[in-house]
Order: sequence, then structure tokens, then C-alpha cells
Amino acid sequence: ATIRNEMFDLEQAGYLSQFHTSGGRVPTDKTYRYFVNSLLEGEANLDLGAEYKNKIKRAIGGAPSDPREINKIVARVLSNLSENLVITGISQDEDFFKKGLAGLFEHPEFREAGKVFQLASFFEEFEEMFKFIEREFFNTLGMPRGVPVQILIGGENPFKQIQHETIMCAKYGLPGDYIGSLTLVGPTRMDYEKNISLIKYITEELNKII
Repeated sequence: ATIRNEMFDLEQAGYLSQFHTSGGRVPTDKTYRYFVNSLLEGEANLDLGAEYKNKIKRAIGGAPSDPREINKIVARVLSNLSENLVITGISQDEDFFKKGLAGLFEHPEFREAGKVFQLASFFEEFEEMFKFIEREFFNTLGMPRGVPVQILIGGENPFKQIQHETIMCAKYGLPGDYIGSLTLVGPTRMDYEKNISLIKYITEELNKII
């Protein structure tokens, strides 16, 4: 009875939702935001395992000095390690590299035809959306070195095609005074601690290049 009462209180406060009468309760965007804010407040305690660090160092350490090639490597290694979709770009350019779309469709949330259509629409319009991200979010991050990860959860997204997903964005330095950016897209139930740590470590290693 105590658990039922507490679950009811959480639902009334907007932290849990129940899509079907016979179904279980699931966390809401408000719950994930509370959790993510707690992680970011304790960011100094976030640590990535040695295995992940070594994979990132090997990938980036063997990268050429070409910013576009570095972005390809960033998209590939981050997508592989996070098991989410990653899009990398250069702020002064309009070349984007996307990795992990097939893996994203392996998640249960993306197996419905409607979800596939929405994601396809998101990609078709990504160039314009990227400009919006640059204008609305990246310009609040300051200089690339040491910037935080910007996170938009579910309904916080301004893009209606992915308002049930989470977006993580970050900037980093590239050779030749270029500024690189990455956008990670995944389900709202993603492993936030792991993904924040991955992005934080990758951007730190990239900033060492310059």
C-alpha cells in the first residue's frame, strides 16, 4: 500500500505517467530532467571507464589533421560507444556526417512505421534544424574549450519530429581554427551518465589537438 501511495503521489506531481490502464508507469520528461540536472551538478564525479577512454584515444590519436576526417571519426566512435545516432558538423561549413541510424532503429521506440517516417523527415530538414541549433543553443556555450553538454529532453525539443527523444549537443575545437559540433539523438530512456561522460571526454580529447 505504501508503494502504491508513493507511486500515486509521483504521478500526481508529474514524475510518472501511465499510457494504458493495464500498463505500468514510466518516467516523464520532468523526471528525466531532474535526473540529468543532478548528473550535471555533480559533473566532476562523472568518470568514463578505462576501456571507453582507450577506444576514444586510439580513434582520435590516429586521426589526420583534416577537420572533416576528424568529424567522421567522432561520429563513428561516439555512435558505436553510445549506440545512438550521432551527427557531426563544422560551424563554418554545411557538411554533416551521420552514424548510427540503423542502430537507432533497433531500439523498441523506433520500430513503429510512424517513428521511422518522423526520423526520416528530421534528416531531410536537418540542415535548417542545425542552423536553429547553432543559433539557439550553441551560441550560449561560449568558447569550445571546456563547454558543457547541452541536453534537450523529449518535449523540450523544438523539433516536432523528435519530441519523444533526447538530443545532446556539444562543441569542440578542430585544427585550422574550425569549430566542430556534435548532436547525439536517442531515446529518452538512454544511459545519460554514460553518454554525458562520453561526450565530455571526447570533446576534452579533441580540444587537446589544438
